[in-house]
Amino acid sequence: MKRAAPSTMQDIRIRSKAARSMGGPRQAESGLFHFPRIERKHLILVGFLLVGLIGALGMRQAGMWIASRPMFEIHQVRVVGELEQVDRDLVRKRLLALKGSFFNIDLSVASSELRTVPWVRSVTLRRIWPDQLEVGVEEHHALGRWGDSELINTKGERFTAEYSGVLPYFEGPKGSESLMQDEFQQFHAQLKKIALSITDLEFTERGSWRLIADNGLEMELGKDDVHGRLARFIEIYPQLVHNAALSGAVADLRYSHGFALRPVGAKKDLKS
Repeated sequence: MKRAAPSTMQDIRIRSKAARSMGGPRQAESGLFHFPRIERKHLILVGFLLVGLIGALGMRQAGMWIASRPMFEIHQVRVVGELEQVDRDLVRKRLLALKGSFFNIDLSVASSELRTVPWVRSVTLRRIWPDQLEVGVEEHHALGRWGDSELINTKGERFTAEYSGVLPYFEGPKGSESLMQDEFQQFHAQLKKIALSITDLEFTERGSWRLIADNGLEMELGKDDVHGRLARFIEIYPQLVHNAALSGAVADLRYSHGFALRPVGAKKDLKS
């Protein structure tokens, strides 16, 4: 067999050139280990970010450690406000039982907890360095009884609390509390002129008003011009006191120019 002629230098140069033009081994090898150049200013920025992150985490841990020190636990609670029904000691105990220190006690949770204390309507909380809380308490002021177990306050809000005193009774549909509170105040001011007060106030689903005075007299006011009707009755009332037994009687004021007085035990007129 005839041997191949040795390659000349010219042949070697031609083959080398062809290999480079086709992406030869050197070029491919170089491409596998190519990294983009990172500028120095970017490295410095990354370094600052890492240092800041580590510092923030360290400060957070340090803050948590400081906040948990016994010296910052809540040791004193000041309860302020003109209170007649709210138990101040119960307010203090409820706050001191909550978790948290001067720094991390959750005031919204504390406020919600205190509003469950009987007679508390609203609270404001303030931190006093280094281990105190000041609690401003607004209590409910009872205006009357609502149903069998609730009370209504002077702002027309229902609430639940124990009360042994004498209060008028309110009866009305749900959502009428504010209206009844407002009307009660006006009726009360009118009846005060003849030394009467209200023991029962009713507002019906049909929008009619009925009230009972402390002398036992029941007054049917109807729906329209109720304060005008009551005012006209109050003008004639002194004469009625001398001429009729009013305890248990019913005064029907639902007439445009007068009223009807039904004696005790008479059948009620269902007009409304």
